[in-house]
Amino acid sequence: MSQLMQEGRSALRDDDRYLALKKFALAHAREPANREASNALADVLMQLGAPQAAANVLETPGFPVRGGQAAERVRWGAQVEEPDPTQPFAQTDAAIALLQRLATEARSATPPDREAERRSLCDLVVALRNRERWSEALALAEDLQRAAPLPAYVRLAQADAQLALERPEQALASYLAVLEADPANRQARVGLVYAQVETEDFAAAFATADALAAEGAPRKRVGASTATQPDADWLDAQLLAAQVRRYADMPLEAWQRVRPLLDAAPASPSLRWEMSAIAAARGWPRQAHHEALVAWSLAPADPTAQFELANAEWRRGYWASAAARIERMALARPTHSQVRRLQDEVSAHNDAQVLLSFAPRRAEGGGSTAPGSGMTGALRLYSPPLRENWRLLAAAEREVDKPDHETLTRNRYGAGIEGRWSDLSFELIGWSNQGLLEHGGADASVQWQPDDHWTLAADLQRFSADTPLRAIQAGVRADAYGVRIAHAWDDQHVASFSTALLDFSDGNRRWQATADYLGRIVNQPGLDVLLHPTLYASRNSLRDTAYFNPERDASFSLGVDVRHLIWRRYQRSLRQRVLANYGRYWQSGFGSGDVGGVEYSQTYSHDPRTAWEYGFAWARHIYDGDAERSLTAFIRFEQRF
Repeated sequence: MSQLMQEGRSALRDDDRYLALKKFALAHAREPANREASNALADVLMQLGAPQAAANVLETPGFPVRGGQAAERVRWGAQVEEPDPTQPFAQTDAAIALLQRLATEARSATPPDREAERRSLCDLVVALRNRERWSEALALAEDLQRAAPLPAYVRLAQADAQLALERPEQALASYLAVLEADPANRQARVGLVYAQVETEDFAAAFATADALAAEGAPRKRVGASTATQPDADWLDAQLLAAQVRRYADMPLEAWQRVRPLLDAAPASPSLRWEMSAIAAARGWPRQAHHEALVAWSLAPADPTAQFELANAEWRRGYWASAAARIERMALARPTHSQVRRLQDEVSAHNDAQVLLSFAPRRAEGGGSTAPGSGMTGALRLYSPPLRENWRLLAAAEREVDKPDHETLTRNRYGAGIEGRWSDLSFELIGWSNQGLLEHGGADASVQWQPDDHWTLAADLQRFSADTPLRAIQAGVRADAYGVRIAHAWDDQHVASFSTALLDFSDGNRRWQATADYLGRIVNQPGLDVLLHPTLYASRNSLRDTAYFNPERDASFSLGVDVRHLIWRRYQRSLRQRVLANYGRYWQSGFGSGDVGGVEYSQTYSHDPRTAWEYGFAWARHIYDGDAERSLTAFIRFEQRF
């Protein structure tokens, strides 16, 4: 017995813990009641990371062993999938309860065991982080930090809690502190990427993510075997690099990174759900839904697969199904940030909605047929959804033109219904027109999207809002019939063609057609630049009317659309936009001239319920050879309540 104990101690001095384990285990087997052998065996088991085995050889495990058991249970809770998907934190909850008891026992001991208490509380921070009890984890970490510097693993949990509670600057400092102590800490490096994203430092996020992606290889050897197996860390790093591009509003580059990986590993759930998110960012909700369904079928219990499927169903217009799935997720993970965000979207979608716009205009020149100064204003109110797909609406519009020192006014008051489905939407409104001409009217519009690329739309207007006020002053109304077809390669490469007929009550018929293309030429984090060429032509059947009515006219213009993110903080953002266009306008009998304009606007989004847009626009138009220059200020407000 003594010989075995001596050989075991000698092995420990030589740092051969496995040999020591063998010797102490043999000694314990010979004399199970020998406390010295039991303690020696338990000590080496603790050094080898086996606290459960250590507890089994001790009659009364002490704080270090019980604390090790609790810490091991924390790791199990994070790494081992629970058999009941409705209770994903059962193991972690048990670990939290055990750690709280250990901390209380250590505090109540005589004398108090402050070292054991702090060790238990440090592990409790990690367990609370894993349980997504972010506020409690952060508060406890800060209490411990005031007493003494935190170990790196606790500082890492603190950083995760700070990030989850939308304190990215604090999280950034914490991740950097962890990496200063442990530069190879992979979890801290990944967390740092997300903190850099949330602080809008995409250059740093790209560099950090790309450095991770450059390490390793698709396959690796494990142990002494010459066989290789897929390296999950390498794949996660490739996905992270793609995700950062998606977060930076660069979905094409993200797609180009993930597509070859998915071709090589089509049964990877993580690649499928990332492709779903990228497809949605590119304006392809059907493909996003397909990818999310495949990912969910491959890993139905995975929280990320469930989240992406709920997200895809919501974007696809399957609102009831998505809302039910989100509620089930919320029961299991009520504090998860992505689940809370989706809950906010569901709540906002189910609210009533008000849209308000107002645009005063000052103009000079243009002759007697130009609209002159004036204003437009509109108010529209939608009810909460009725049976998922329907909304009632009420509307009021006011239009004022002041040509040649006259004041022409039209007020419209309407009510109607809107229907929305996954591929089809329509709107029907009845109008009462007041002012220059009191007469009823109606609008009907329908839009169909058979796939992710094509959109077909048609509308019919009795007493159209496009009727010029000069025509209404003369007692003339116009009905309108229009169709539009558009093809979108993705969210920022779109071509469209539309044609319309205005049938005036004085016998005039106006045919007009527009073809345009919108194409992105610059795509950087926070900045997009798009080109927008437009071709327009019209023809009227009647001459010498009281309103602007060219026999034939046409225009070609080239626009530049610059979109810039000024500031973003999670759901809140401030964006600015500059639209500039220049072109030539030709009218039969009057030759051609320069037309164009510049518009500047800012859009503030507070949350899914509230958004403001405001700005001004300067424009130059030509009416019967006379140029009109106008300056318009505008404000638009959207609120759900």
